Amino acid sequence: MHILLLHPVSDWSLERVAEICAREGWLLTIATIESATIGDAIPTLHEWIRVPALTDDPRELLAQIGSRRFDAVVAGNEFAVVAADVLARELGLHHNDVEKIRASRNKPLMREAFERHGVPQPRTIARFASLEESRGFDWESVAFPVIVKPIDMAMSLFVRRCESRAEVEETIARMADFKLSRLTNYVFATGALVEEYAEGPEFSIECVVQDGSVVAYSFTRKFVSPLPTCYEVAHLTGEEIPERHRGDLLAACENIAAGWGLVRGVMHVEFKMTDERLSVIEAGARPPGDHVPELVELQHGFSLEEAFLHSRLGLDWKAPDRPHRDEEVWHGIRFEYEERSAATRPESVEVLRAENSLDGIVAGADLFSVNSRTGYALVRGTSSSDLDDYLRAL
Repeated sequence: MHILLLHPVSDWSLERVAEICAREGWLLTIATIESATIGDAIPTLHEWIRVPALTDDPRELLAQIGSRRFDAVVAGNEFAVVAADVLARELGLHHNDVEKIRASRNKPLMREAFERHGVPQPRTIARFASLEESRGFDWESVAFPVIVKPIDMAMSLFVRRCESRAEVEETIARMADFKLSRLTNYVFATGALVEEYAEGPEFSIECVVQDGSVVAYSFTRKFVSPLPTCYEVAHLTGEEIPERHRGDLLAACENIAAGWGLVRGVMHVEFKMTDERLSVIEAGARPPGDHVPELVELQHGFSLEEAFLHSRLGLDWKAPDRPHRDEEVWHGIRFEYEERSAATRPESVEVLRAENSLDGIVAGADLFSVNSRTGYALVRGTSSSDLDDYLRAL
């Protein structure tokens, strides 16, 4: 088998995909922009295709690969999901419904698909194509606070809770200046979505879908930066979905897959949850970032990337048996920032791996954003409360 991975952007994720391909005896080719260095440390790459930019245009995608042919086209990051299905369709390979899967990247289309398939979600207040359009909106009937988010960016960039019309307009003005992904040269759509603010803590479910059904999943608790921003500063896995919401959440995941025409694949679904309400914030048709797949494998013994590769090849995948343990354990990741205080690590929490570097910092980045991270600690805990306290401490 020959895999084409479109625009991987994180070293750890590419390494995990490369390890699977090497183990299975599959060839791995990657496509990135010319300036990328992502594959420098991967000796098993079959080929490295360098292109000007990530695009969804079928003619440009075909021109970029020339006469090469593959057995699967796989998204290497969130922005490449649609491009992977477009190119796979052109090559006659397994792919999702191209028009429906666009809703996994475009927030207004996502909200429309959720509505059609009965997925619980925040109420949409407005969609603006420009700052000028927002200035002409009737704000008198809007109950603040609201959430403002860009149509198709990632990593919670410019997602902000706004307390007034002035804050909404300030946020839209800032995101309008950010037009290009520095990692892929992908051109962002203009515009913003304004939604009701959903109360409650944040979670995600990482799930494997086969024949339209969820066949494996992992439940993740998210810890976020102080409002008004919503940047993720830590994750915890190993808890169970509360019984009162389990059936509704799994049904929502399958309804999302149906709305996207995703018969098989991997999904990352983010939501807020209280005792009374489940509200899906957004979802992605690919494995998550932030080392969450590592947490899933450590906790549950299965690889989201392996399931994803199998789905792109049109192959069935079977989860291995859960790891046997003599004691309960939970796993988490804590991201470090210059503005984050050092936390006292409890004895029940063990550091499995820690990395620290200033290389990824982008000048002028928001506090607690992914572009201001100075490192992380991947940890295991034998006390869920101790681990929770350690991960959430700012």
